[in-house]
Amino acid sequence: MKFLSFITISWCLIWLAECRPSPVASNRNLDIAQRAFDTFNAHDWEAHANLFSDPCTYLDPSYGEHPVRKTRAEKIQKYRELEQYAPDIRDSITGLLAIGDKVVVQFISMGTEQTTNGPNRWELPICTIFTIDDGRIVRDDTYYDRSN
Repeated sequence: MKFLSFITISWCLIWLAECRPSPVASNRNLDIAQRAFDTFNAHDWEAHANLFSDPCTYLDPSYGEHPVRKTRAEKIQKYRELEQYAPDIRDSITGLLAIGDKVVVQFISMGTEQTTNGPNRWELPICTIFTIDDGRIVRDDTYYDRSN
């Protein structure tokens, strides 16, 4: 009976260990998320878009209240337009956490838009949750306050 209990407990422990996210996968996913921000800050829209699946699912207030699917070409076009609006746009990561296939990134997006009253410097706190599969971001859930 003790042997059967030992086997049962051993199997449970092995099963629990296998359910934990792989630290290697989490580190790989952190690297992908970091590269997404590095390419964004370099305004290398093609390299940035290539980190995402084609198409990719986005939940982003700029697209409305529901998830949408966008191609890499559409992402590149959107970011080129964003660069026209704020040529110095960049993101500064304030927090980064990987759990399994998810990477949570807190950051401050900042830039300067040109207005009729002169330059307007802005900053926007944002939180993004990337879902990563097979080395690409397949979903980007982004949250920020649009009321400012």
